[in-house]
Order: sequence, then structure tokens, then C-alpha cells
Amino acid sequence: MKFIVETCFPRNDIITGTFNPEIFTANLSQVIRYYNAKATIAHSLYTDAAQFFRDATYPTEGMRRLFSDVFGRVSGDNSFPAIHRLETAFGGGKTHTLIGLAHLGFRGRELAEHVSQMLAPELLPAPGEIHVVGVAGDELPVHKPRGTALLPYTLWGEIAFQVGGEDLYHQIRNEAASYAAPGRNYFDTVLGGKKVLLMLDELAQYGARLQAARPDGGDQLAAFLMSLHGFARQHSGIAVVLTLAGAGDAFARETEKLASLISKVKGEDISTEQAAQVTQKAEKSVISVVSRDATTVVPVHGNEISRVLSKRLFHSIDSREPRVTADTYMEMYKIHASELPARASREDYRDIMLASYPFHPTFIRFLNEKMASIETFQGTRGVLRVLALVVRGLWKKNGNRVPMIHTCHLHLADPRTVNEILGRTGGGDLLPVLNTDVGGPDTSGLAAGRSYAQMADQKNPHPRGYPLYEYTWKTVFLHSLVGRSKSLGSNLFGITEPDALLNVAFPGVTPPQVETALKEIENSAQYLRFHQARYYASLEPSVNRALAAIRGGLTRDQIDELLASTARKVVRREEGTFQVVHDVSAPEHVPDKTKKPILAMIGLDADQIVPEQFFTTAGANRPRIQQNMVFLLVPRTVRTQSRDMEKTMQAKDMLNRMEGLARTVLAMRRLRKQPENYGISLTKLIENEFEPRLKERELALITTVTQCYDGLCFPSASGQVVRKEISTGGGEGGASVIEEIRRVLKSEGELITTDMAFTKETSYALKKLFFERYQTPGLSSIRENFACKRQWPILESPALLDQIIRAGMERGVWCLFRMAGQTEKPDEFFSRDTENLPFNADLSAKGWSLISSRGAGQRGWEPAQIDKEKVKSVVAETVKKYEAATVADVICQVKKEFSDIPDRTVTDVTTDLIHGGKLASYSGEPDQQEKPSDLMYGQGVIAAVVRPETILATPELITKRGWIKKQAEIFMLSGREGANRMFPLLGTIGSLYARGAKSTIRTLEMIDLEIPNGGRLHLTMENVPPEGMKTLDEFLEILGEIVAQGSGTELELEIEDPDDACLLIQKLKGI
Repeated sequence: MKFIVETCFPRNDIITGTFNPEIFTANLSQVIRYYNAKATIAHSLYTDAAQFFRDATYPTEGMRRLFSDVFGRVSGDNSFPAIHRLETAFGGGKTHTLIGLAHLGFRGRELAEHVSQMLAPELLPAPGEIHVVGVAGDELPVHKPRGTALLPYTLWGEIAFQVGGEDLYHQIRNEAASYAAPGRNYFDTVLGGKKVLLMLDELAQYGARLQAARPDGGDQLAAFLMSLHGFARQHSGIAVVLTLAGAGDAFARETEKLASLISKVKGEDISTEQAAQVTQKAEKSVISVVSRDATTVVPVHGNEISRVLSKRLFHSIDSREPRVTADTYMEMYKIHASELPARASREDYRDIMLASYPFHPTFIRFLNEKMASIETFQGTRGVLRVLALVVRGLWKKNGNRVPMIHTCHLHLADPRTVNEILGRTGGGDLLPVLNTDVGGPDTSGLAAGRSYAQMADQKNPHPRGYPLYEYTWKTVFLHSLVGRSKSLGSNLFGITEPDALLNVAFPGVTPPQVETALKEIENSAQYLRFHQARYYASLEPSVNRALAAIRGGLTRDQIDELLASTARKVVRREEGTFQVVHDVSAPEHVPDKTKKPILAMIGLDADQIVPEQFFTTAGANRPRIQQNMVFLLVPRTVRTQSRDMEKTMQAKDMLNRMEGLARTVLAMRRLRKQPENYGISLTKLIENEFEPRLKERELALITTVTQCYDGLCFPSASGQVVRKEISTGGGEGGASVIEEIRRVLKSEGELITTDMAFTKETSYALKKLFFERYQTPGLSSIRENFACKRQWPILESPALLDQIIRAGMERGVWCLFRMAGQTEKPDEFFSRDTENLPFNADLSAKGWSLISSRGAGQRGWEPAQIDKEKVKSVVAETVKKYEAATVADVICQVKKEFSDIPDRTVTDVTTDLIHGGKLASYSGEPDQQEKPSDLMYGQGVIAAVVRPETILATPELITKRGWIKKQAEIFMLSGREGANRMFPLLGTIGSLYARGAKSTIRTLEMIDLEIPNGGRLHLTMENVPPEGMKTLDEFLEILGEIVAQGSGTELELEIEDPDDACLLIQKLKGI
């Protein structure tokens, strides 16, 4: 698809600026006087017949038919009608056609080469062969003063004068000077024996004035026309062409003009109602005669008007491109069919576009159905003047990017175009609307220097650079020029959304984009409105204009205060993890020595900060103690040392946007409080959905301010202050902001949350920090380090440290002790292998310290090592002896053999036996027969809970009681003892299977195998059949040669349904 600048070539005078729009105001009487050497016309377009037909005339079907009928009749062929009436209801071609007839009548065969497509050469008369009469009824007077007398001046007198001059006029002086219709003698004298082309234009207006001059004026005109028609029908050399505007045409809408004309005739003021009555009376008889006798011809049909206009404006148009362009438009219309009027997606709309190219059908419809309905617009002449201006404007400015010419392409910043549009439509009072909302000739003089549409385009630019908002709002404005007196009661006034989308959208500017621009009218426009499903312009007080007035009166302090108060809502003070401090601009605003980390919200107006200073100082000459407790939330509007120029510009844009939102919110709040002070009723606020709009703007302000706070500065693990970007969706209260901060800090390893406190990874990571400088760090110093050392993370809450200490101790990462003096052993000592730390132990009390398990062992503080496998055996044997026993009874039996064993060690071993399917546990009685609901047994147990009162039972017992089905036999090895048996076989397992081993390995897991030169290896197999084991022969052989068994190496092995004939089972059992 090409743009019109590539396919259309305007006439040179339009492009060069020498074009005079007044060339389209010529009329029939001027041309007649020109040929009679009584007048000249400024532009040769109408006087030069060759130029007229070549450059300004498109041969329509109606025109060709009329030319043929008229000159066929004049030539003597009575088969052609004698009387024609031009019907111009569509609004075009009447005067142009009459001028064409005049040229042909006067010059005839001299124009043969120029009218070959319009009229057969044999029908052309010889120059001067026929008499050409052209009477403009709107100019013909009904009387003329002579001294004190007022003498009649009649249509029949004017005809006689044009046919034969003063000599002929004197011959019929009596008839010419009488209002009474002339008789037969007149017609014989004036028309007899002659070839006459008689053109009577605007008879309706003449008839109305004649009716005003005397009561029977209309009847006398009708009588004359009846006689004329009769004479013309009987004499072949005479052709009559007349125009008569009916009550439904444009003339019927010119009542004010008609009232003025009739008032002059009568010499007294006549109302529009009286003028209408006079007109109707005059028309009644005349229309009856004309309708009966005349053949109706439409010079320009609806599908031809665009070609006519293009002929007068363009030198040439590429005939191949319109179809490509129309196809591209139709593709867009089909995609968005649901948003557009139904006609846009019909296939015949393609043909309409082809016929109207390069003008879009909506533009032609706007000009001919809306603008041409205004009396002062002068119908088609006005249309041509406007089109000439829009073509010149497009070729001067941005025309190369327009595929068709739309209404929105009118160049309303051009004073000539504005004068033509507003001046001829009586819309001069709408000039403030144009300048303020759309963009007009005086827009640059406004305070902002731009219209609201232009500001919207700047704020939200179209991706291809089109002035989307200006195009859209301009279309609404132009559609508001007609029907203003009836406002929304007129179908001509304003424009619906589907029609607006069709009027503006073109390939490159889609209907959804136009819809966005329409919606912005409700937010930004001062004069444009949306009501009752129509967009339109109005000078009445509007909500947006009131808001604009209020915004202009707001002070800088008011804007800053609202922004500051909004920033305080980004994160509230009572947030859990942090102590939030607002309006921070200097280090002294951030408190030191607090119980919780400080989240310092840097104020929007802080301009520039040096983040490092907030972590090292608490004010002038005051070094900060808790340097790890400070976190800065920095808005884009504040510059830091790391901000580049591009981000600085983005910060300014963000600040401007926030200030604009703040102004709007303040203005809307003030208008809501006292709407009557600004001429706005509460009803109008409700109609405009003001309250929801206010809430939406308030939320938008909070969201924008929240999104502005996108920088988090904090001390990293390296000790350096870093800045990380955060991204939130906004919202009051700051929940999303805090969650985003927590996410960033967790990902950077700077925050330990409750769910992280119990993990193995956290315990080992903190071990490096805790024991970095001391072998026995005190808990008080650890607490202090969390607050002061930048390299350390922070805790979600202070109480989390106790949980971390307990979790690490129970995992064996460290031991906890308290020592009152210089004794050999601590007063209190807790580790994985001792009794549990009492739940109510106060770890904040003085004297608590940590020590590594290795350090405790070196000092002899750890209890003697107990072989857990032996403990397992004692536990299993005890339960087997009694078949069912409480955990408390089992612990008593175990302590008989291991006097210093902690209860927890026994319960841990018992839990392993339950998970391994060696024991079962439940709540109840040892001898109960009913199956307990909480029976736990085997691998399906996730986390067995073992308490002193828990009952332990053998698998055989619960099977005998029917609580479980008899289980398949499973061969199991576990722990270090199992590793001792399996590791020597590791390299030969594959060869055992190659020689006939047939056991399926349900589970084999060996952990902490040592790798030479450092590192550990875990080996896991599940559900491996014998054939699978064979394929691992080489792998296992190599593995057995590389790895070594370490002190921590353990095994978990399960083989279901073991067969003593299997070589692997024999090796493992030592058979």
C-alpha cells in the first residue's frame, strides 16, 4: 500500500499556494454575463471553456444524459424531452452542469475535442446558432424603482431581454412589466422560430419573493411555466432546464435568509414562520407544474461525487493503487468488525472506498451530509473549498504518511482552513474549543503552548509518530459544528464511538488505538464531552474545565505535601520485619541502636544522596554503630552517585507524571467538596461518574509513587553498599513492596526468615560467620554482630536467633554451653548427643556461648560415644521380649546397659527402627486388640512421633492382631555396620551378578564415601533388577578402586524376598 503523496498529484496552484478558494463561488449568471461581454470572472476556470471541461469537469452519467437530451432537442429531434429539472438533493453538480450547458450553447462545435466523452459531435450546435438564456432566480429582482414608482421586474421580461436585447424587450414591454403571466403572443415573439436553450436556476426563491410582492405571484409564475412548457413541447428548437429546490432540500433550511429577502421585497420585517408560509404557498402551484412536465435528471449521483471532487483537485491519480489501499483497509475492518459500524465490514464498502479514493468515504459523508446542510456552507462549493485546503495542508505537512484523506486530516492550525470551516458554519464561538482541546491557530499562545490533545500525544506517543489524540479529538470537534441548536436532539450533532473509530482509523492507526484516545476525552478534555453514547464539543461549564481552573490555582507546597503523604503510604510504619522511617533525606533522620532493622524511605524531594553516608554516620560527627541495620528505599526522583544521565531524565519524567497526578487528585477532591463554586451540579458529577474517577486517580497516584520507589540500598556480604532494583505493582499499605524487598534480600543472602532458620544450609552458612574469629563466640556478641557487621545477614525477627541456635545444636553443627568460672567443664552443656535444651531456657541471659562439636570433643565436654547400632539391638530385643512396650519402659531397659545415654538418643534410634520396618508404634495400650488409628510402620511413615507413652510393637504382633497384612521378607542392612559389610564388596558386585547373583536391589544408598584429594560422594540405587546390575559391572569396579570408606560412611540396603542361593546374599550374610 502506498501513501497518497505517491499516487495522487494535486493541481499546481493548490500546491504552490496560488490557489484561490473563491474560484468555486462562480454561478450561472456570471458566465452568461461574461459571454454577453457584460462582466468578467477573476478565474479562468469558468470562462475558459476548454479548461473548464478539461480540468474541472468529470463526465457523470447524469451530465452526459442531460447534454444529449438538451442539444438533441435543440437540433430538432423531438424524441428528446424538452423540459428537464435538475435534482440536486445529494448536494452537488447543479450549477456546474448549467455552466457546462452555457459553454456548449455559446461555443458548440468549437469544443468538440474537449467534450468527446460527454456529447456526440453531431449534436453540437454551431457557435452562435442558438440563443442561450440563463436566469439565476436567487438574483433576479421582482421589482425595480423608477423615480418614486416601483415597477415590476419579471422573469419573462428577463428572458426576452437575454434572447433579443432591448429591441425585443421593448416589443413585449407591456407583458414584461406586468406581474400577470404573458399570453401566446409573448412566446411567439420571444421564442418563435428560434433555437433557444433556456436555463432557469433557483426558481423556488424567485417564486417566494414574487409571492411576497403580490398575493397571486406564485400562481402567475406557475401559469407562465405551464405556458412555457407547452410552447417548448410544441417547438423542437427549444430546451428548458430548470432547478427548483423543494421543501426537503437545502433551500427549505434557508428560512432566515429567505425571511430577510422577503422582508426587503415587502418593506417590512417578516418572521421565519411567515417566510415559510409564503414559500409554501408559492411552491405549491409551481412544483405541481414542474413535477408534471419536467424530466428529472440527477447530475451527480452519490457514487460519483468523489470522482467529481477529485477531478477538480487533482491533475492525475494512479488508477492501480486504490484497490490495494481498499484491500488493506478492509483487512483492518474485518479484524475489528465488532468495534465498527456494520457497513464497514460489508463487502460493498470496498467498492465505496474505491469510488471515493483518495478521500475516505466518511470524509465525503461528513462534508455532504453534515457540512453541506448548513446554509452558509454553500453546498458543493463549500465542499470543494474545504477539500482544496485539506489537500494543500497534507502535501505541506506529513502528507506522505496518509493512505487516504480522512476528516481528521483537516489542517486546523491553518487560519485559512479554520476561517473557512468555522466562518461558514457559524462556529466562531467554538474557537476556544479548537485551540484548547484540539490544536488551532492560536494554541501556541496558551500557557502550556499546546492543546490538551497535543499534550496527550506527547505523554503517550503513537509508535509510528501519528498525532493520534489530535486526530481523534479533531474529528469529534468537527462533528460538533452541525446541529448545535438541537444538541443531542439532532442526529447530525456529535459522533458515536463506532463512527469515530471508522472516521479516524487507517492502516497504522488501529481502532483500539483510536478508542484509547476517545477514552482520554473524559479525563483530559476541557470542552469535549461524552454523553448519551455520543462524543461532542460544548461550551457549557464542564467538570474538566473546572478541574483545569482548580489545578491552575494549586501551590507548589500543596503538591509536595500530597506527594509526601502518598509516599508515606508506600510502606506503613507498623510493618513487621522493619522499623519504617519516612521523609528521610539525611543520615541523622535514621535512628541508631534499634531493636529492628530500619527501612528508611528517602523523600521524593531529597534531590541527591550519598548512600554510603547513611551506613557510616548517624549525623554530624556521630559514627553509626548498627551499620547492618540500615536499608534505604530510594525513589527514582532522587539521584545517587550511580545514576547516569538517561536515568536522571527518566526520573524527571516520573516526577512530572507524579506531580500531574497529584494536581488532578487535589483538584478533584476540591471540586467534590464544593462543586457549586465552579458552576457544576452534584447531578453532573454523578453523570460523569466523578467518584469512581477520583478513586481511580487516587489509586493511580499511589501506584505511581510506589513504582517510583525502585531502588533498595543495603550492605552486601562483601561489606560494600549495593543498590538493587525492585519492582512492584503498587498499592496502598506496602505489602507488595515489603514482599519484594524480602525477596531481593533473601536472594542476596541478606535476610534469614523463619522458614530458613531450621535448614541445614543456614546452620552451616552461619557457622562460618559465628566461628570466624573465636572458637567460643558468646551469644551476646553474635546478636551484636547481626546488627553491626555489614557482612552478616539480618534476622526476620530478634527471636529467630534462639531457634537458629537450637536447630544448629540439634543438627550437630555446634554445641551450646554456659560456664560461670574457670572450671574444667561448663556448668551447662548441650549438643546433639545430650539431653534436649529445655524449652524455657533463656538464651538471652549472660554467659551462653557456642563451641564446635570438634572443640567440645577436644575439651572432653562431649558425652562418651555410644554405638547406636548396639542401642538399636537393645531396643529391638526389648520390644521383641515383651512384643509390646511403652517407650518409657524401653528407655529404662536401655539405660541399664548405657547409663549415660540421653533419652533423645534412644528415641532417635527407635524412630529409625519404625521407619525401617523393624518396629511399629501407636497410641493406646500394649494388650489392645483393636487397630489404633495412628499406627505407624515401615517406609510409608513420614515422621514418626515418639513420646514416653508411645507403645512400641513388633511387626509379628501387629500382623498377628490383623492390623497389617503379612509382609514380604526383606533383607536389610543399615548404618556404619552395614557400610562395613557392603564397602569391601562394592567393586565386585557386578562380577557377582555376572556369575549368577539374582537379587533385585530395592534400595541401596551409601553416603559420605570419600573422594581422593577431597570431597564426598553419595551413591543411590532404586529398584535395580539383576540385568541392570550386570551393566554396572565396570562402573562399580572403577568406583570401588577410587573411593574410600570414611568415618561417616553409612549404608541403607533393602533386598526384597532374599534368596540364600544368591551370591550377593551369601556374601552379605557371611554364609
